[in-house]
Amino acid sequence: MTKHDTDVIEAPVEQPQMKLGSAMAIVEGVQFSSGGDEWKNWGQNLTCSPERVFYPTKVEDLKVIAREAKLNKKKIRCAGSGHSWCGAAVTNDYLVLVQNMSKIHAPVQSKELQAKEGSDGWTVTIETGVLVSELDQFLRQHNPPLALPSNVVPGVVRYGGILTMGCHGGAINARTMSDMITEMTIINAESELVTYNEAKDPEAFNAACLNLGLLGMIYTATLKVEVMNTRLRMIDSYPTLDEICKGPEAGMKLMAMILKNDSTEFFYWPFKHFMKPEQNLSIWLKQWERTTAAAETPEAKSQLDARPPMVDNPFFSEFHVGERVMETPDALHFHFGDGVTTVVDAGCAFKVDKDFKNACEAIYELVQKNWEFTTSMPERMGTALELRFIKSSNKIMSPAYDEDPEAIYCMMNVMAASGTPGFEDYSVKIVENWISKYKAKPHWPKMWEKVPGVYDYLRREYGDRLVRFNKVRKAQDPNDVFVNDTWKPLVQGL
Repeated sequence: MTKHDTDVIEAPVEQPQMKLGSAMAIVEGVQFSSGGDEWKNWGQNLTCSPERVFYPTKVEDLKVIAREAKLNKKKIRCAGSGHSWCGAAVTNDYLVLVQNMSKIHAPVQSKELQAKEGSDGWTVTIETGVLVSELDQFLRQHNPPLALPSNVVPGVVRYGGILTMGCHGGAINARTMSDMITEMTIINAESELVTYNEAKDPEAFNAACLNLGLLGMIYTATLKVEVMNTRLRMIDSYPTLDEICKGPEAGMKLMAMILKNDSTEFFYWPFKHFMKPEQNLSIWLKQWERTTAAAETPEAKSQLDARPPMVDNPFFSEFHVGERVMETPDALHFHFGDGVTTVVDAGCAFKVDKDFKNACEAIYELVQKNWEFTTSMPERMGTALELRFIKSSNKIMSPAYDEDPEAIYCMMNVMAASGTPGFEDYSVKIVENWISKYKAKPHWPKMWEKVPGVYDYLRREYGDRLVRFNKVRKAQDPNDVFVNDTWKPLVQGL
């Protein structure tokens, strides 16, 4: 990134990956392509051919796009890196790609926030297209160095989608990324720039923090960050599944582990040896603890990264048993995957019992179901499981919403390489089972739309919260400009 002025950092302009067949055009200074060019999400399970694809670079561009949509009676959806597996961004009307909306403003320290939360009081304001890796780099270079206390694993995703869809890390006290917002600005259907914050309107602010892209086009978000005066000790181990999930005290032991850590994450893949039909009996456990110990040196990091694979699975080849002390962003964005393979993902959130018994049960049952699926044909061997635990969210559209701020939710996912035969049907049954057993709610960016009866279920479960959200939505988008086929069954008739 390069310095733009004393207050703003601006990333280089990036052209999104599209199958372009038509010429570029300009309307009131905004670049767009037309003619049905194909857009495909990162997971390769969704495509669409928008009438126009817009490439805004500033807030005035977003206003122009909203005016064009109103004039031509078109709908609008936005996309960043395309890391959602539901049809949140899919449209045949106007698609807005926000990659070039990537300014980062200088962090600000608020005495009001210090007094209210007993924190350092730092916040940073970013545009919707900022990459996770870009913000990490910028905050690290600040004096004092800053960091988000929790974050998603990939560094190649953009904050507009992360915040819009209620994404999360694994920190037990950091909740979702949407819970870190102190202010958000959005261009509504009337081309108006609307500012949302707690002081102005608590209800509208709550809805804006996790808005599913239904209030308009996000311009900026202001996030709470903290002084990076501690590091994270990342502890990797490879215990057996029975050690984690079996026995009369398994739930209580799991709870104790989760609560003592800053973050905890589990990975499981079904085969002991890659492409050989012996079942893996171990689960990969990643734990993070806060520490004031010095972070590993670049030389040590290079040596550790160069170690030969411990697991003969290319997707997990950089996982190693042991401990490393790392700066917060380095620890949270660990390498996962082979850098080439794209995946599809179905995930849900469910409330964990006070004794964690249902979490142990869910893990054990999912491992067995996954084994049955992956052994049914060789092309299914890449299917894996992942889960994290977070505190509840107070955002009314969060699947981890709870009135109890101390409630703990399990965020559980089943993943497979894109194109894995039968995975869609398999994941539908998995999500159905989670809904039936645990009253789980789908994590919005994952695969959930084809679960039978899911919209009726979500309307019942979100209930009055959905009605409240829709009241805020209708005030900004009375003609449903931002409602596509994914969201229409959720909000229609409310």
